[in-house]
Amino acid sequence: MEEAAPRPVGLEPVPGESTGSFVRRLARLNDAPVADVLREAGVRGRAQELDPFRHEVFLHERAVDRLAVMAWQTPQDLRRALPTLEVPAGCSGRQLIRVSAWAPQWTVLEPCALCLARRDDVVAPVLLASKERWQVCTRHGRWLRDASGGGPSQVCLAELEPVVRAHRRWVRLRQRVGPYARALLADAVQVSACWWQSRQMGAENVWAERERVLGVERQLWSVPLVVFPEAVVVAEAMAVYERQRRWGRDFDNGAPGWVSRHWITFVGERLGMPDGMEQGGYRMLREWTLLHRITAPVVARLAQQPPPPGYLSQRLEPMQPHRALRERGALEDASCLEWRLGQAVTGLE
Repeated sequence: MEEAAPRPVGLEPVPGESTGSFVRRLARLNDAPVADVLREAGVRGRAQELDPFRHEVFLHERAVDRLAVMAWQTPQDLRRALPTLEVPAGCSGRQLIRVSAWAPQWTVLEPCALCLARRDDVVAPVLLASKERWQVCTRHGRWLRDASGGGPSQVCLAELEPVVRAHRRWVRLRQRVGPYARALLADAVQVSACWWQSRQMGAENVWAERERVLGVERQLWSVPLVVFPEAVVVAEAMAVYERQRRWGRDFDNGAPGWVSRHWITFVGERLGMPDGMEQGGYRMLREWTLLHRITAPVVARLAQQPPPPGYLSQRLEPMQPHRALRERGALEDASCLEWRLGQAVTGLE
């Protein structure tokens, strides 16, 4: 009597895992070549070589169904866990699977090492398909980042609790504001990074202390982490400004004009850095307000209907200069500010 074929071993995906990483782990758990898993999912002919660090696997809906059966998961479970399944696969009924190089809008990250330590199915390196160049694991207090440009791929935040708290605040801001929040955070990070580079605001005390904890000194790779808590505060203040601009109102009912001095003072107070704001920190914020000015004539603004009750807590529709929102990729590319970290800080008066 012939022995029955061994039953396939199922696999639960890591939240945020790339499809290529998941396929490779499923193959390893079942002691099978990756090519066999791809053929079972729907590849016709010779399966393409798969390097999850360089390539991603995009699946037609029918291929998602087949992969779910092999992994003992539901297609819905896979779609919730694997981010690139949300992206149009560019496949058809004849080509159910496409393996292609990663697009620049995606970043391959290593997941939190402490999260993975709780699992017993990590038979091959797990890779995340991230829409951002960095993430924060709030459960274990770790900063996950793209290490291709130097620096570590993970940073312990045990002594940098303000970063973890700021990430939670950022998540709440994104829920309240909607997709437009990402553009505001991008602008806020650019402003904060400019302050760091020009040694203004918290560069000599708050940020220098965080750099001491990290064991670095003035390293470009660490800037998004070092300034993140203050960048979230600035993004929150930008959301207040934009909610009022949406209804043709200057901040705190101030006098009409391109620059709201009252708002800039408000930001300095929220940061706990009023002196630094007066001594030069205002310049980058003024650049931002020039791009986000109210263009409607005062007469037209006065004739507008008043905003509805609760408008300060409603979601924000994108406004100029952010009509086209970038949902993933380098955060700086979503900013309306032309200045970039590492360039000369010029033209700010």
